[in-house]
Amino acid sequence: MKASYFGPMGYSQRHLFPSTWPIPPSYHDPETSVQSYQEGMEECEFAEEMGFEWISFSEHHYSGRIATGNPAVMAAAVAERCKKAKIAILGQLLPLNNPVRAAEELAMLDNITNGRVIIGFLRGTPNEDQVYTMNPAEGRGRLREGMDLVIKALTEPEPFAWEGRYHQFRTVSVWPRPVQQPMPPVIVATRSDDSIKYAAEHKLGLGVSFIPVDQMAKVVESYVGWCGDAGWQPQPDQIVYRGSIYLAETDKKAEEWLASLKGPTRGMTGPSNVVRAVQAARSGEEFDLRNVIAGSPTGDVTGAGPRLSFMGGPDTIVKQMKAFHDQCGAGVMDLFFQQPGTDHREVMNEIELFGREVLPRIKEF
Repeated sequence: MKASYFGPMGYSQRHLFPSTWPIPPSYHDPETSVQSYQEGMEECEFAEEMGFEWISFSEHHYSGRIATGNPAVMAAAVAERCKKAKIAILGQLLPLNNPVRAAEELAMLDNITNGRVIIGFLRGTPNEDQVYTMNPAEGRGRLREGMDLVIKALTEPEPFAWEGRYHQFRTVSVWPRPVQQPMPPVIVATRSDDSIKYAAEHKLGLGVSFIPVDQMAKVVESYVGWCGDAGWQPQPDQIVYRGSIYLAETDKKAEEWLASLKGPTRGMTGPSNVVRAVQAARSGEEFDLRNVIAGSPTGDVTGAGPRLSFMGGPDTIVKQMKAFHDQCGAGVMDLFFQQPGTDHREVMNEIELFGREVLPRIKEF
């Protein structure tokens, strides 16, 4: 099993943010922001030094908790510091982006890194649909067409035209070509049956985020079954789990940290009526605001709830990760260390403890 460090580049004063999304720009201080990015890149460098084989980035908007609106820009900066680790874009939100531009960025990154890029395709959480005024009902179709177009743009040796439902291009001729031929490895981050089946039929990897091991096992079971129908079996690196982690020297210290927190333990939350409306639009259902009780509590826009995937001392973390390996076949753990209430120094300490006490053991799985 391999470890991947998820680089959210979180704003160091994120503990002062409101619990809702989006984060008002008034909370931004330029000096603090610059220092936060520098600290985030130091964490990526140290993770590579401690044996993490991947460094990953994701596209998120209007949030200082994961401050990577353009993951390709962040990945290029870190790639100049980290010379050995794979650079995983997990990923660009294809429903929101021009797929040809996404393909160009990925191909450039593969050249900049001399063939170290891993591509991730995903739709994103419901709040992201609001960023560029996309119709949520179109998200699934845009993701599918976007994946088809990026793959063709990176692999087709001659210029071509594209006439799709959502995108039309007279000429597509991506330059430069990827270093990795025919293209870099691809992970489809999803829990939806149609996208899981797409990944299996196209011999692509699967990424799953922030759900318990038993739920992931069901997703992977479907994926592996469809892979078999397509005549192939995924390798360990093609099953990736992204989870939040808090690692302490002992279980007791981890429990004390958790008890000290106030508010949600992970991620972004947003007004429940907004979240419900977007989710309804995604599924083609109707949403009536009159059915929402005034003053209802905020809801988690990711749908995953305030849950830590891994928490405890080294022995406990190893057992928790072994369960994902044994029950799900997960070969890569993509880990989110920047938890609420943890500063740069504490994250660096966790990375060091993980590299010293956990990573050597999970590599044996």
